[in-house]
Amino acid sequence: MIVKTSTFLIKRLLPRLCNFLRPPASSICSWPFGLWPNGQEQISRGRQAQKVTKLGLVLRRLNVCQLTPFLLLPLSLLSNENHLFYDLCLVESINKKINDQLPFVYNYSLLGGYFNMPSARMQRAGTFMVGGGTVPPYNIYGINIQPFDHLELSGNYRVFKSLLDPVFGSEGFGNYANRIGNVKFGLLPEDGLPNFWIAAGADDFIGSGNQFDSQYVVATRQWLPLCLETSLGCSKGRIKGLFGGLIWSPFYRTSLFFLKNLSFVAEYDAINYKRHLPEHPDGRSVSSRINTGLVYQSHETLQLAVSSIRGEKVGASAMLHYPLGTSEGLLKKKDDPAIYTNPVDLEPLGVYRPEREFAQELAYNFDAQGLDLFEVYLFVNCCGKQELWLKIVNNRYREERDLRARLQHLLAALAPENIEYITVVIEADALISHSYQFRTEDLRRYHCGIIGDYEMTILSPQKEVTSLPPQESCSILFHKNKRIWTFTVRPQFNTYFGSAKGKFKYAVGMLASIEGYIFNEIYYNIQPAYSIYSTISDMSISDRINPSKIINVRTDSILYYQKNRILLEQAYLQKNWNMRHGFFSRIAAGYFEVAYGGVSSEFLYYPVGSAWAFGIDGACLLKRRYEGFQFTTHVRRCLGNDEVQYVDFVGAQGFLSVYYSSKPLDIDFKLSGGQFLARDRGVRGEASHTFKNGTRLGLWYTMTNAHDKVNGSTYFDKGFVLSVPLDLFLVQSSRTYVTYAMSAWLRDIGAKACTGKELYLSLREERVSP
Repeated sequence: MIVKTSTFLIKRLLPRLCNFLRPPASSICSWPFGLWPNGQEQISRGRQAQKVTKLGLVLRRLNVCQLTPFLLLPLSLLSNENHLFYDLCLVESINKKINDQLPFVYNYSLLGGYFNMPSARMQRAGTFMVGGGTVPPYNIYGINIQPFDHLELSGNYRVFKSLLDPVFGSEGFGNYANRIGNVKFGLLPEDGLPNFWIAAGADDFIGSGNQFDSQYVVATRQWLPLCLETSLGCSKGRIKGLFGGLIWSPFYRTSLFFLKNLSFVAEYDAINYKRHLPEHPDGRSVSSRINTGLVYQSHETLQLAVSSIRGEKVGASAMLHYPLGTSEGLLKKKDDPAIYTNPVDLEPLGVYRPEREFAQELAYNFDAQGLDLFEVYLFVNCCGKQELWLKIVNNRYREERDLRARLQHLLAALAPENIEYITVVIEADALISHSYQFRTEDLRRYHCGIIGDYEMTILSPQKEVTSLPPQESCSILFHKNKRIWTFTVRPQFNTYFGSAKGKFKYAVGMLASIEGYIFNEIYYNIQPAYSIYSTISDMSISDRINPSKIINVRTDSILYYQKNRILLEQAYLQKNWNMRHGFFSRIAAGYFEVAYGGVSSEFLYYPVGSAWAFGIDGACLLKRRYEGFQFTTHVRRCLGNDEVQYVDFVGAQGFLSVYYSSKPLDIDFKLSGGQFLARDRGVRGEASHTFKNGTRLGLWYTMTNAHDKVNGSTYFDKGFVLSVPLDLFLVQSSRTYVTYAMSAWLRDIGAKACTGKELYLSLREERVSP
């Protein structure tokens, strides 16, 4: 519409205006700033261009010649059907058609679908959702995570209304409840059929009893001109036979923003209510298998739904979803310094630019960029050329690309002309990670815009730090001691599900971190914690139904939080070494976590640019007493019938580990084998996916020879961990993460104690950008 209107104005109105104010034939229009390099050629292009040029003469006659290029540029572009604005509008229109989708609906199980039935649609990767609802005779709470475009995960906590738990119902647990895990896979590629999806999924594929399991295949089609979505699927299990669903969004194409995302939803409910044995007794009768209702989306964040259930009851839900994995943050990074641009000083080192003043200038500007410059060396290489060697500590930026960009801009503007190379060494946690070597010639071209960031990554890639500057021809221009301490505070949230005293117990507090360096080489970390509010005081550490028969190295951890409001969770020292050529090592000693302390060591082979890494680590540990700072050499063992025995214990754990990073998928794998804390032996596999903004979602699974029994079956430890960058909620960049982890059961099998900061994590955080 904008393009057509503008063309109409040029063709119809401008000629009349120009004829009314036609200048003399001898008038000459000068085009400032070189808008038309060849004026005569441009004028001869056609009638429309002539009329635009005449408008320029009119404006000159009205003494606004300096505004001519700015006023005529959009008009001159609009005067040709192949102009830039037309192309941009065309691209925007095509993108809008490609991305045009009807409102996305979550069902009561927190999967893409309708009310009880699933659809084949999925959200974009990185979307997280939390919500709950009442679906008589159940209350359902849960989360949804979209790790990839073709993989959807959800977890439910299903509570049976008015049905006490047969074992713990009268003790505080209340109504019977189930934990349920759901998964759905997209079967068509991203460039498949437009507005058509096929998916396969499994409800309750993992959980506390697999009582609500279903396996299904479903196809979904959108009819955009009709604002309609339909699905048809087939399933076995709790959902049995054919099922289908329909969404109609009649106001989607209108300008009524408050009704735009209102949808009418209907489904054919194929749940086998009458013959599915685990079903709630009050939920077996069915008057109608057609569930109908309304779903409303607000600001692409809040979903509200209400519907009929089985033709007898009314269900409702509320859910919040947010692109946590792709969001750039809730707040703009307004406190981050702008990338360095000026002043530019390329004066060679010498009389007019003394070496030490230059080093002080570098240190000042690095500090202004949020980076710490600790050492500057000047030396002459084997070719007789001068080189600079800098050591940088990055305490602010999470992504390697941000660090590199600031380095390149700063050095390009301040590198002296008589310097041939500049080597920048990056250090983190007192561990030298890698280096960059910049040619001054490349920095000049980068500053002038001849080459860009991509070319610089090719010309100056990450390298191993193989040697220090030669001592015989080296002079120290600058040296600064590392910070003795830095202080940060973040929230702490511990949760416990399934206690006999209640379905959900929690403790909310604050965790402070004091970290720094001793003698510039030894890293330390002290983490005191304070509990603000807790509901765990009445919890028992023993599982009466499934007591752990191996030594209690982890199941008694709740006692530390019950007996102490103020805790010293960590207080340890760590020394790291870069042994050159991709080899690293460390030793650490102190309180590693709330329950254990001791000594540990680790060796790692992780070359720069390699997708593989190999490590070996071990630790000798003692258990901390439940109160105070002392250690004990005894741990609990449950004998059954509430009998407890204390046995001698000195913890020893050790592992061989293999790491692999798949860059196309942004997935990191780790496989460790060895002895765990409870003296059981086996393997532990971990996989974590890093989203574009640094948010990480990880899963783990452990298999050992401990033979721990839960509900009659051998249990293997498993769970997930979610790490969210703290700076998503701040106005400046930060390297701190807020981490939440949860295992399926709190057991002693496959338990590992923290032993300091792992080498692989320190190096990966420095070298890799999401």
